[in-house]
Amino acid sequence: MSRFFVFIVLIAVPHVHLRAQDSILYNHPEEGFSLMLQYASDKDYATAKQIGYSLLEENEAYHDAALFLARIHGWEASYDSAYRILDQVFAQAPELFEAYQTCVDIAYWENNWERLEQCADKAVELEPDSSEFFDRYRQAQYQGGPEPPWPELFMHYSYDHFSLPYVRNWHMLTVGGQIPVKPGTLVPYVNVGYHAGGYSPATDVQLNLDAYLTLGKKNYAMLGYGFSPNGALNYLPLHRAAAEIWQVLPMGFGLSAGFRYFYWEQHFTFLTFSAEKYAGNYWFSLRNYLFFKDYGTSASFYLSARRYFDTKFDHLTLTLGYGAAPDEPLLVVTDLERLNAISCRVELSKQVNTRVRMSVMLGYAYEEYFDQEYRNRFDLRIGCYFRIKK
Repeated sequence: MSRFFVFIVLIAVPHVHLRAQDSILYNHPEEGFSLMLQYASDKDYATAKQIGYSLLEENEAYHDAALFLARIHGWEASYDSAYRILDQVFAQAPELFEAYQTCVDIAYWENNWERLEQCADKAVELEPDSSEFFDRYRQAQYQGGPEPPWPELFMHYSYDHFSLPYVRNWHMLTVGGQIPVKPGTLVPYVNVGYHAGGYSPATDVQLNLDAYLTLGKKNYAMLGYGFSPNGALNYLPLHRAAAEIWQVLPMGFGLSAGFRYFYWEQHFTFLTFSAEKYAGNYWFSLRNYLFFKDYGTSASFYLSARRYFDTKFDHLTLTLGYGAAPDEPLLVVTDLERLNAISCRVELSKQVNTRVRMSVMLGYAYEEYFDQEYRNRFDLRIGCYFRIKK
């Protein structure tokens, strides 16, 4: 009955500031908090916040109301306001585990890795068995954080060169976008390649659609398909398919398994497995490819190390590889000709501003293309990403 009374009073005078109801909220704080939850569940965040602030004016130590009020600000992307409330709770109750739990969630929504890690560390210090906070941090790094509510356009220019047993100058432009959807992200893109000095016609086109899907709190997947309309030209595969699933493990570890399939004039299948580890600002990955050929199966290995800087888009990556199977992206049929290779790749990604980020990759491989015959191979890729904000 008391809850009904509070509800009627609040609704009957909707234009009166909630301070007029302070005595009601003071005498029935739990009822006020219940109303706050109800308004928030109805997406009426303005009224929910008014009730929350009124509850805190009457009792600044009402931490349940304060933490829920911080979450509302987080849902509205008002992160500074959320942190101000949290800081007040930390000052009053520095040992309150739920406050650091709320901080982890809000920092995750903001992609604020530094604050997320600080709050996770404190939470585990208070409750050593709560290692899931570290898992949440590692998962955020693995998945790149929650997708923004706006799409992103991108463009890559790639160049590939070797001079034995013939001269290859392969230029390719990739144009596409990343479109956030409820279960993950869709990535449609087009590859347009040109073999300078090759036989005519020397241009090939490939249409692609990839999808990155969140399957659960600790699982996500990648699915992809590509089609080259000009199957007779045969630079790019007539059909391309890819699938991989990741499992996030405790303490920053992760595993994945999947396959890559390509069809030119015959079928080519790769199985791929990876083990990954996040350690603070570093990420390490060991990836294996099993390449099925007419004469048997060959294995290739790629070891990557990445150093993160200010944001998840600011990083430097070094990759070392050994084996016959080329690392992704596998684009041109001549990539399958090599018998073995030792390779090195360096990539730098930089967030220029809130809308634009850039990436540059340089690669070198020492390849065995015939038995005991070797060549030098060079790769370059320059990418630009543009986020479209409303």
